[in-house]
Amino acid sequence: MKWQDIKHFFASLTLEKLIPALVILAVGFALVKLLMKLFDRLSHRSKLDHTAFGFLRTLLRVLLDGIVILIAASGLGVDVSSLIAILGVVSLGISLAVQSTLTNVVGSLTILTSRPFRVGDHVQIGEQSGIVREIGMTYTCIDTFAGQTVYLPNSSASTACIVNYSANGKRRLDIDVAASYEDDPDAVKAALLRAADCPHRLADTATFVGIKEYQDSGILYELQLWVKNDEYLTARFAVNEAVKRAFEADGITFPYPHVELVSRSK
Repeated sequence: MKWQDIKHFFASLTLEKLIPALVILAVGFALVKLLMKLFDRLSHRSKLDHTAFGFLRTLLRVLLDGIVILIAASGLGVDVSSLIAILGVVSLGISLAVQSTLTNVVGSLTILTSRPFRVGDHVQIGEQSGIVREIGMTYTCIDTFAGQTVYLPNSSASTACIVNYSANGKRRLDIDVAASYEDDPDAVKAALLRAADCPHRLADTATFVGIKEYQDSGILYELQLWVKNDEYLTARFAVNEAVKRAFEADGITFPYPHVELVSRSK
C-alpha cells in the first residue's frame, strides 16, 4: 500500500462508514466476551487441565478479536484479502524467526492434551527428577529434591521418556544390601524382612527379598517393598537404618574389600 493510497483511505472516511464500523466493533467484542464466558463455564466441566484451557483461551480470544477487526475493516472499505495475504507473509516470517519457540509451544500443547503428568506430580523426565511446579507455554518447571529448579523446554519434555511416580500413588522401593559369605542366607533374609516391616510399608502389598548376585567380598541381597509415593525418600532412609540395626542385633556382618599382602622371602 502506497502513501497516496493511505491518504486517500483516510480522506474517504465518513460518518456513514465510521459509525457502522464502530457498531461492528462494539457488538463483535461484546459477542466475543460472551463466548469467552461460555468457554470459561465449559472449562469447569471438562477434564482438560486448567493450564491447557488458559492457553487455548488466549488463542481463541486472539482469533475472535482478529475476525471482528477484519469485519470492521471490511466495512471501512479496506481490501481484507490483501490484508490477510500481508498478515500471512508476516506470520510466516515470524514463525521462521521464532521456530524454536513455536516448537516448544507445540510441545506444551502435546503435554497439556495427552497429560502424561500434572502440576504437583513426582516425575522423571529424561535425566531430571522432581516435582512439577508449572507447565508453561514454552517450559516445564521442575523442583528437584536437591533444591534446584530445572526448566525443561517443552519440545524436549514432550518427546523424552517420562516416568510419573504419582500416577498410581505408590512406588516400589528397591534396596540392595550386601552380607558376608559366612552369614546364613536365611538369617540375612529374615533380618531384611524384619527391617522392611516399618510404618511406611503398605500393608496390602507383598515384600520380597532374595539373592541378587555373588560379589568378590560378599553376597548382594535385594529387598523390595511398596510404599506411598510421597513417602519414598523417608521410607528409604528408615529402612536403611533398620537394616543396620537388624544386622547388628543378629550378628550379621557387612562385607568390605580385603587386601592381603604376601611377603616372599628370598
